[in-house]
Amino acid sequence: MSTIESQLLLEVNKAIQGRHAHQLQSILVIEPPFPPIYEQLIAHLKTKYPRNNPSSEENLEHIVRANVSETEEGEDEQGRPVPNWSPMVSFLACWMSFIRDVNVENLLETYERLSDLQQKANSALQHATKGILILPTVIAYANVFSRVAIGLDKRPELIAHIVSAASSSDEGRAESLPEKAANILRNAFTTCLNDRNTAPRGITPQGKPDGKKIGIYKMANICLRILFQCQKLDNCQTIFNNIQNSSPPLHIYPASERVTYLYYLGRYHFACTHFFAAQLALQRAYDECPTVSSCNPQRRLLLIYLIASNLLLGRLPSPSLYTRPEAVGLREHFEPLAKAIRTGDLALFRRITSLDLSHPSARFLSRHRLFYQLANYCEIFVWRSLFRRVFLLTGKQGDTDRSAPTLDLHAVLAAFRLLETRARNMTPAMEKADSGGPGNRHISLALADFSTPSAAAAVDGYEYVDEDFDGVEGVVPYVHSPDIMEMEAICASLITQGFLNGYISHKLSKFAVMGARRPGGAAKNGFPNVWAVIKTRSGEEVFGWKEGAKGGVGPGMGGGTVVRLSGARPAGA
Repeated sequence: MSTIESQLLLEVNKAIQGRHAHQLQSILVIEPPFPPIYEQLIAHLKTKYPRNNPSSEENLEHIVRANVSETEEGEDEQGRPVPNWSPMVSFLACWMSFIRDVNVENLLETYERLSDLQQKANSALQHATKGILILPTVIAYANVFSRVAIGLDKRPELIAHIVSAASSSDEGRAESLPEKAANILRNAFTTCLNDRNTAPRGITPQGKPDGKKIGIYKMANICLRILFQCQKLDNCQTIFNNIQNSSPPLHIYPASERVTYLYYLGRYHFACTHFFAAQLALQRAYDECPTVSSCNPQRRLLLIYLIASNLLLGRLPSPSLYTRPEAVGLREHFEPLAKAIRTGDLALFRRITSLDLSHPSARFLSRHRLFYQLANYCEIFVWRSLFRRVFLLTGKQGDTDRSAPTLDLHAVLAAFRLLETRARNMTPAMEKADSGGPGNRHISLALADFSTPSAAAAVDGYEYVDEDFDGVEGVVPYVHSPDIMEMEAICASLITQGFLNGYISHKLSKFAVMGARRPGGAAKNGFPNVWAVIKTRSGEEVFGWKEGAKGGVGPGMGGGTVVRLSGARPAGA
């Protein structure tokens, strides 16, 4: 008499015979609640193949071999030999053990059993001709495994004893459970990437991915999701390297996979301070993400990192950008920083980027892991705007056609000192009043007083005492006050990076503007557009983004590995 497990395994065999990969996936379910027939199977497995019986696993493998003849050696349609599929036998036996024993209330045990099951599925995937039939199952299991791994990462109390044991060992830094999960899934990703039983270059004549290469970006995205959750971005580089070297072009994959992959790639480049590459990847992902309301959460997340990337390239959000459905509430987080960059308000910039996270925008930026980059790489744009602002207020035009307009760096010094002092001494009432309100001295009035060396030196610097030594007798506060040498150094840095066009007279402590006679005058030519400068010197290659040559798809297309996005549309355009 046929048992229930035999009946189910015969269905598995039929699915393999018919090469119905998705039907096979629908049979090999692992997530409760199970259908009634699976509940009967589980009850029978517990009775006939109990967990505490050492021979149960071997007996399950025996019944698999007896009912799944497709795991044996054979021949294909052309009469070529097909090797046996022994890893599939081990996988099916492990699957029955898993559904017999799974207890979703015990997250750690579920993780361990899923780890074993996923590894056996990965081994079955490696079969040259039949492995592709289990690819949908491997991907489905990987999604479940990643959720469990991320769930454990969010509940450290469940794995505290494991972390403690690992930290006390002498084997160096041990892998975390999410890292282990990502490494296991990366094996399946590598199997998909290295599949050689495909059309040339892994692309069908219809321009679609062929063979196991269908799963490259699905598996990559699952691995990246885990690594980003546990903040192990260094491990992402291996995935991007492999895709750069061996993957078919990204554009032949479904939009959902492209958008997800480019989101992670953009965030990776952002974290590595490759802001131009981040902007290109995030812009493409944002453009290709559907505009339907159900995708607004994804579009919002993309937009947050896209705005940040553009800010770090000197591109400020347009007012129309904030009117989009996915941008609701973002103005209050990004506009203060954009205003500081636009106006050269160093005091406002200091308050936004204060490490005490006291500014209303700071916690949002920190939560999305934007704070470090914006605080450390936007300041130079504030400097550039402040130099320009002071030039417009105090700059001297040349007396003759041959003399260049100049900016007295002592005036810049006065502005720096005023704004640095304002940032340190700002009261809540003054902050609420904004820079032009009562209690805040306008910079033009300050520059009228502090445009000479003696007057510029009159603004007091601020005192700093480390909080650990605050109140200790005999501790002398550190007093920082910008001086003219610092202004010359900042000016030289801006010139070197192309954000100022001119030269410094160290003898006179003045900046001479070049290009004043060209259309636009000194204000335009002496202070070039930041985005234009960065774009000119930045390459358009995005590491990790595999693109084919322009024009045409399919196996005959060029195998380019770079991105050409000279016409990339900016956020808000």
